[in-house]
Amino acid sequence: NFGHPPPPAMHAKRLIALPLSLAGTSHADGNDWQYTIKPGDTLWSIARAHLGSLAHAPALQKLNAIRNPYALKPDTTLRIPLQLMRQHGASATVTDLVGEATLDGQALDAGRRYPLEAGKIIRTGPNSALKLLMEEGSLVSIGPNARFVIKEATHFPSTGASTTWLSIESGSMDNSVVKNPLMQNRHTIQTPSAITAVRGTGFRVNVADSDSSATEVVEGQVEVSGHSGSQAVAAGFGSVTRRGEAPSGSIKLPAAPDLSPLPAVQAFSPAILQWVPAEGMAAYQVNLMRTQPSRRMVDDKLLKAAQWHPALENGQYQLTVRSQLPNGLQGYPAKQDFVVHAHPTPPLVMSPADGSRLAGRQVSFRFSGDTGTRYRVALSRRPDMQPLAASWDISQPDTTRQLEDGGQWYWQVARLDKQGKPGPYSQTYSLQADAGLWRATYQRGMQLSGRPYPLANARYQLTLQLLGRDSQAFVYSNDKPAWQDSERLYSGRYRVSYKVSTPDGYQATELEDILLVD
Repeated sequence: NFGHPPPPAMHAKRLIALPLSLAGTSHADGNDWQYTIKPGDTLWSIARAHLGSLAHAPALQKLNAIRNPYALKPDTTLRIPLQLMRQHGASATVTDLVGEATLDGQALDAGRRYPLEAGKIIRTGPNSALKLLMEEGSLVSIGPNARFVIKEATHFPSTGASTTWLSIESGSMDNSVVKNPLMQNRHTIQTPSAITAVRGTGFRVNVADSDSSATEVVEGQVEVSGHSGSQAVAAGFGSVTRRGEAPSGSIKLPAAPDLSPLPAVQAFSPAILQWVPAEGMAAYQVNLMRTQPSRRMVDDKLLKAAQWHPALENGQYQLTVRSQLPNGLQGYPAKQDFVVHAHPTPPLVMSPADGSRLAGRQVSFRFSGDTGTRYRVALSRRPDMQPLAASWDISQPDTTRQLEDGGQWYWQVARLDKQGKPGPYSQTYSLQADAGLWRATYQRGMQLSGRPYPLANARYQLTLQLLGRDSQAFVYSNDKPAWQDSERLYSGRYRVSYKVSTPDGYQATELEDILLVD
C-alpha cells in the first residue's frame, strides 16, 4: 500500500542500489524533470509533492535506481517523467482584446479565464488582437487574422510550470515565456512548415502563407525544426523555414525603424506617417492602434514604402512598425504615440490676404463657411504665434475688427466644432496696420488661400460651383494653396472643394465647404 510507505528495510531488499547523478540546478530535460534533492527529502515526500499518485512511486524508484527511499543524497538529481507528475489542463486569461476573437466559435471576453482544451481553435478577426496570460505567467500576443489549434496545454501545480503546444495555421504570435526556477516552461509553436520549441524566452512566429514561416528571437534561444533538420536561433536572430526544407541559418534581425520624423501631432487627414527608410528592406509591417478616446485597431498591413497615409479621426494613436527583409523575416518593433487633431479643417481665407497692408487699424476677415459656422482667430506680434496678443470667436464668415495698435501683426484662424473646440489652425498670415492710404493693399479680383501640406511636389486644386445656376465650375490648380483671378466672382453662394495630391499617391479632400460672395 503506497499510501502508507513500508519501513526502509523492506525497500532496501527490493531495489538495487545505484548512485544518483549530480546536477547544479533543477531544469526540464526532454520528457523528464531533473529535480534537485534537498536536505530532508525522501522519495515519499517528493512523490506527495510532485507525482500525480503515490502509485507512481515504484516507477520513480526504479527509474532512478534508488536503494533507500529515505536516504536521498542532497544536491543530487532525481529524474521525474512528466507523465508521472501531478498535472491538469492549463487555462489562460484574456488580458487584452481589441476587435473580435473566438474559442471554438465562442466569443472571447476580456478579463475572463478559459480552459485551453486540446483540439480547440482560437481565431482573431481582421484588425483584431488578443493577449492571453497563461496559467504559469507566460504571455501570448496574437495578431489579426490568426487561426491556431491547441494541441496540448498542461499545467504542473507543484512547480508552477506548463507545457504548451500550439499549432498556428495563419497570422502572427508573439510569445514571452517566463523562466521558472523549479521547472522550465516548455512552449512549442507548430506551423505548416516548422516547429519552434523554447523554454523561457521571448520570440515571435509569423505565418505569411502555408508554405513558409518565420521565427524571430528577441530573448534567450529557440530551436527551430523543419522537414530535414533543425537550427538553434539566439536572441537578435531569426530563421525562415519553407515547407519540406530545413530551417535557414541564423539571420540577424533588422533594427527597429527610425520613427523620429513622425510629428507628435497630426493636423492632416489622411495622416502623413513617414519614417526613415532602412537600407535593404523589402517592406514594413505596420500596425496602428487607436488608444483614446475609444480603443480599437485601425489596421495591420504590409507596406512597400516607408510611409502610410490612413484617414483618421481625432484622437490618440500608437503606430508600431517592423522592417522586413526580402526573405520575410521581420525585425524589432518601433513604437510611436501621436495625436490626430485634424478636424474640423480650417476655412479658406478670402481676406486679409497674406502680406496685406491696412490704411488704418480696421481689418475685414472673410472666410469660407455657411451661416452658423464659427471660427476662432488668434493674433500675435510674432510669426511663431507665441505669445498670443488676442484671441476671439467669430460666429459668421464675414466680420470686421479694430486692432488696438498699428504695426506688424500675425494671425491664424481655426474652425470650431460643435462643442466649441477649435480644430487645427490655418497657416500664419501677416498684415501691417496703419500703413497709410497710399501704401494700403487693395484687393482686386478673386483671392483665396488655404493651408499648405508638408508634402513634396504637392498640387492644390480649388473648385468653385455657383449654386442655383446651371453654370460651369471654376477649377484652379497650383503648386501652392493660393489661387487668384483678375475677375471678381459673381455674387451668390458657391460650393467650394479644396483637394491636395502628390505624384506618389497622396490624396486628400481638405474641405467641402460653402463660400458666400456679395
